[in-house]
Amino acid sequence: MIYTNYRVRMKYDVIFEKGATSGRATVFEGKNLLKQNAQVYSSYVGLCTYISGNTKLNKAKIGRFCSIGQNVVNSYGIHPTEWVSTHPCFYSLQRQAGFTLVSVQKFDEHKFIDKDKQYHIQIGNDVWVGNDVKIMDGITIGDGAIIATGAIVTKDVEPYSIFGGVPGKLIRKRFSEKHIEFLLRFQWWKKEYQWIAQNVSSFKSISEFIKMHS
Repeated sequence: MIYTNYRVRMKYDVIFEKGATSGRATVFEGKNLLKQNAQVYSSYVGLCTYISGNTKLNKAKIGRFCSIGQNVVNSYGIHPTEWVSTHPCFYSLQRQAGFTLVSVQKFDEHKFIDKDKQYHIQIGNDVWVGNDVKIMDGITIGDGAIIATGAIVTKDVEPYSIFGGVPGKLIRKRFSEKHIEFLLRFQWWKKEYQWIAQNVSSFKSISEFIKMHS
């Protein structure tokens, strides 16, 4: 079932712009925005996270206060590279080409980030994903990371890393290791919304933030 704008907006405080859709299996924590033609299915969307236009995410676990850019997709499904052929008719029962040559599944086509096999990717809290990013199966992006525009993410991204390129690689860390350790221990995104609103002035400077909240 596709959610209507009215039902989700009333129940979960989610704003759907024109053409944006989601399904019953998607969980919203609230104060979320799906911009024009964004599609989010079978996913978990954390508090205050917004998803920009034409982004398509499926089976994604997304943390709080994330900024997801335009045309972001997660590519789910892999092909064997050491078989004679990569065509799914030789190993899959899913009939991707309309037929199959096998009677049993012979290759695990999907990677998951959880033991229950519910999510293909995990995006941490306070993550900024730029426009036109592609995220491969089984990837975890750590808290506070930034994914540069156009990156293809083929490996896990550490917290508070700036990551970009094709394929993606570490560009630099956002803060010193000492500051990163504090932020990961403090986990401000778990605070009550009222606390965050009252302390908004301290978010401009990492040194000021640590000084005020140590």
